[in-house]
Amino acid sequence: MADNVEEIKGRLGIKDVVSQYVELKKAGLNWKGLCPFHSESTPSFVVSPEKQICHCFGCNRGGDIFTFVQEVEGVTFSESLQILADRAGVTLDKKDYKKKGPSKSEKDEYFKAHDLACELFEKTLWKTNKGAKVLDYLKRRGLTEDTIKEFRIGFAPDSFNALYPILLEKGISKNVLLKSGFISSKDITAEKFYDKFRSRLMFPIFDYLGRICGFGGRALSKEQTPKYLNSPENPVYSKSKVMYGLSFAKKAIKEEGSVLLVEGYFDVILPFQEGVKNVVATSGTALTKDHAKMLKRITKKAVSCFDKDNAGFDATKRAYSVLQGVDIAMKTVGDFDAKDPAEFVIKDGDKFKSMVKEAQGFVSFYIDQLVLRHDVTVLEGRVAVIRELLPLYKEMSPTVKDFYVRELSKKLMVSEQSLYDEIDGFKLSSNHPAKQDPTVVVQVRKYSVDELLIALVLSFPKLFKNLEKILPDQYFEGEINTIYKEISDQYNRARGQLDRWDFDKGFLATVADKLKVWVLYIEEKYQDFAERTLSLEIEKLVDKAQRDRKARRLKEIHLAVLEAEKVSDEEKIN
Repeated sequence: MADNVEEIKGRLGIKDVVSQYVELKKAGLNWKGLCPFHSESTPSFVVSPEKQICHCFGCNRGGDIFTFVQEVEGVTFSESLQILADRAGVTLDKKDYKKKGPSKSEKDEYFKAHDLACELFEKTLWKTNKGAKVLDYLKRRGLTEDTIKEFRIGFAPDSFNALYPILLEKGISKNVLLKSGFISSKDITAEKFYDKFRSRLMFPIFDYLGRICGFGGRALSKEQTPKYLNSPENPVYSKSKVMYGLSFAKKAIKEEGSVLLVEGYFDVILPFQEGVKNVVATSGTALTKDHAKMLKRITKKAVSCFDKDNAGFDATKRAYSVLQGVDIAMKTVGDFDAKDPAEFVIKDGDKFKSMVKEAQGFVSFYIDQLVLRHDVTVLEGRVAVIRELLPLYKEMSPTVKDFYVRELSKKLMVSEQSLYDEIDGFKLSSNHPAKQDPTVVVQVRKYSVDELLIALVLSFPKLFKNLEKILPDQYFEGEINTIYKEISDQYNRARGQLDRWDFDKGFLATVADKLKVWVLYIEEKYQDFAERTLSLEIEKLVDKAQRDRKARRLKEIHLAVLEAEKVSDEEKIN
């Protein structure tokens, strides 16, 4: 695994990784941006290409590329390793990011349960008489056997006890079975359980790394309700974070430079089979900010192709607003002759691919749709169109807004200025998708004078002699004293000819990550200072530290005198 880590680090720099999530601007030796971990108006998130680290001096979060991805994506180290390996084009063996031997972790038990269930559903589809009828249904829907196997589609037996006894026998706990939605019970105390998925077409849902984390069970008769029975949220499955088909599509998304967004399982599988492999769908929910952030790390462009009904149109509008929030541009395939993408692909796959490539910018598409729905030859129709578009205009950048204001002005025959006046007076509702998350109040980290002194000489080794001359004996305490002794030894061994410190040896190696952050802070705070000014700064800091220590000591003595006076301890008072 160490080799893979180094190979990934060699291919991906910290700036390349962070810039997928944060807009960075040059700041001296480093880059700065708004922190992705908390809301702020002034950038305090610093990225150092030289040190290959990032750090927020507001909330104190950051690290190297792996730590950053762990934090920003909310994943484990192994998962961050796979995410970055995909981005770097490094192929990992399963053993490189999965624990060796049997694991006792809760998540592993959930993944094991889902994989075992999938095996049973596949076996039922391919090896039983009832399954053969379902297989025939899938083929009539246009799927080939290879595609069915690739997406591991299965069939849940029409039985109350086909699945859970097998999973229990394989060591899966009842708690995991309940939370995964595999079983239900009318009386848990009596332990009377039954299979929840029965006589349904089963679509396994894969996470970003290709592990099965949930299922979508489709009804096969009109009498079955609901039409789709989906897995509940559990420790490995969150519908607001998982996208159906992404583990299959992520390579194609990077190659194509865009992602195709659809709504259903068949809407993903049939285009994929047709050769449109950059296609994904949300999993039983509308597109969320978490979905958008996940897509942002592999593309900056999206094309939506949702159902032709009103619900599909509303889903398209929401998707646009959410994607705008993470700076993903969206186009739309709207006017096609079918009820959904799956049916469109079956009717005319070539035309489908052509329309995806020639998709219209969403706002232009939206304006055209509204102009068709309203009579814009009368004032009421124009006002209705403007009111529907105001939320979109409100969240646009000035350049984009200017373009679409001109377009709308021409189509409605109203002045551009009147449109700007309408936009300026409009306020987004508090629950609008484009609204930012509530501001998180963070406690800003304050560095002590002792930490600043050490950080200054670590950043500028030539200043060590200045500090050494004016520093009283036995000045530092605890860990900082140990650090000072180590750098003093390095400085003396080099006979004062030291350009940079070695953080890879002795005690410094154990606190290297902390020291790099201190140095990063100094680079930001003192980057424009001349050497003479820095020398004076050290003198001021030492003087301040001595005055602070005297003040603290005087306060301690004053409190001790008060305590002694309470008990009339004259000796102690003297």
